[in-house]
Amino acid sequence: MTPEPAKEIGNKRLFEAYGRTKNVELRNEIVEKYLYLVDILIKKYLNKGMDYDDLYQVGAMALVFAVERYDASKGFEFTSFATPTIIGEIKRYFRDKGWAMKVPRRLKEISAQIPAVKEALYGKLLRNPTIPELAEALNYSEEDVLEALESGQAYGTYSLNQTFEESGEPGEAPSFEKFTGIEDTGFASFENAEIIRKVLDGLSKKEKEIFVMRFIDSRTQQEIADEIGVSQMTISRLEKLIKKKFKDEYYR
Repeated sequence: MTPEPAKEIGNKRLFEAYGRTKNVELRNEIVEKYLYLVDILIKKYLNKGMDYDDLYQVGAMALVFAVERYDASKGFEFTSFATPTIIGEIKRYFRDKGWAMKVPRRLKEISAQIPAVKEALYGKLLRNPTIPELAEALNYSEEDVLEALESGQAYGTYSLNQTFEESGEPGEAPSFEKFTGIEDTGFASFENAEIIRKVLDGLSKKEKEIFVMRFIDSRTQQEIADEIGVSQMTISRLEKLIKKKFKDEYYR
């Protein structure tokens, strides 16, 4: 087994010490060690109408939240644990602060629907739809659609779902998201994967066999009981026991 680098061992001890003491100075020391992660993660969100300093502050606060929630005893890498928290806070900031002026929620909702409907109608009509056609497709009045379009000008940055024409040429109106960085969704399921691994490691041979047949192969309790040679009630009891072990590990 490859030994842990001294730096990682040191960071792990800091987390363990903070977990015991909840000392603010220790927390701040940990945050400073991982601020580089914030700088890396906010780069793909720059040049979208938000200042670097604002995004950095949001990311740094999310890092603090991650440090406070992190449990070093569970064996997860902190960077894998903190990444989805930081990205989630940045995305929430875009949603909450993207509107440059106060706009009623109803108009925001209509405005958010317009690009997709407009694109669908363009594909059907082979031209830009009229206001009445948009209103009919959206099931809103023409006045609501006009007001939403006007209010949409208050939005200070592109929505990730906003569509636009490339080079001014007619044709497909691609989503802005197509040209942005893609979040690594593996980070979001990292903790759950670790929980599953730990529980499975602690199951008996029979429990593992039942787990695979019931939850992987999607077989019924009766089918499993018939194959193993026990009652359906026995399988039901074991299934409840397995679920309890997952629940206990999840809430540890």
